[in-house]
Amino acid sequence: MSAGSADAAPARRAAKEHQIVSAALEILRDRGPASVNIESVSAASGVAKSTIYRRFANRDDLIAAAVESVTANPVVPPGLDIEGELLWAVQRSRDGVEHILGLGGVTGVLVDQDPRFSATIRSMLVPWIALIRDILRRGVESGRFRADADVDVALNFILGASLGEFLRAGTASDEWTDRVVRMLLLMLLPPVPPHPGDAGTGVTRPV
Repeated sequence: MSAGSADAAPARRAAKEHQIVSAALEILRDRGPASVNIESVSAASGVAKSTIYRRFANRDDLIAAAVESVTANPVVPPGLDIEGELLWAVQRSRDGVEHILGLGGVTGVLVDQDPRFSATIRSMLVPWIALIRDILRRGVESGRFRADADVDVALNFILGASLGEFLRAGTASDEWTDRVVRMLLLMLLPPVPPHPGDAGTGVTRPV
């Protein structure tokens, strides 16, 4: 084997693995985890079953690799204020439901179609949930969010809103994402003290 061929081998292996996991993800999104197996992925990707088995011992390993390929540990982009971080978190939650799980994956989790797949998804959510909780807690600690804000309720609002809109409409627009953030801020921002002579005890800070 020439030096050039040896150098190209890792790139070819990576390209082939990408071809395999992309096909697995497409099947997962469209038909759910129960439909992801070596045979279906081979048919969808055009990669021989023997080649897939050389890389993945079984369908569970294949599904885990496919999900992990698009769920790297999340990192908040630098330079955002706390409200920008919140918008980013809502956008990423929306994209995760729509573009990673899809209807097939969401249905699979909701009905626990494949317990190992459900466990993989829950493991994937651990760093994501920790990151969103950190954004919310920092907002409280900095005084930007109200001191009595319920972080866990706000966290579930973000995750549940993304799931609910996907199930209702099949997709979620940027305009919908902005509306979710506005509603969150109405709950999280402290009230503005009333001016002397104003009626009431305070109004919610405008977004």
